Amino acid sequence: MPPHTPDEDHGMPSGFTPVVLRGPFFGGRTVFTGGDGRRDAFAARIGGSDCNGLGITHGGAIATLADIFLVGFIAAQLPAHARLVTASLSVDYLGPSRAGDWLFGRIHAHRIGRRQCVASGEFRVGERTLALIKARCAIIPDTGDSP
Repeated sequence: MPPHTPDEDHGMPSGFTPVVLRGPFFGGRTVFTGGDGRRDAFAARIGGSDCNGLGITHGGAIATLADIFLVGFIAAQLPAHARLVTASLSVDYLGPSRAGDWLFGRIHAHRIGRRQCVASGEFRVGERTLALIKARCAIIPDTGDSP
């Protein structure tokens, strides 16, 4: 599969849809998911604030993006009222990325069950695999209490 490339005129990968993240981690940041609402493909641009003192992307930034994309993918497979939490997250770091790099990836569901879900995928920069990612989510029963 040829690597995805961003549209140089707009800075957005072709065939992807922008999504603005909410919440305390990366809130307000724009990332991209596959077109037509598909959540199995994703892209994010690495910024200077994502990098450590060595000038490479901080592992915590990679792990946070992995969590956001994996859990978002799993959530899209469930009914809208389902509540889930990350029960485990693993990231195998295979190479560095730097500010300005585009991370592209794919996610695959392994199990979408009534109590737990498992998905995995990878981050790529061009032809290089940057990280292998995997998450297990627990579905929390709805007790009728709203947080």
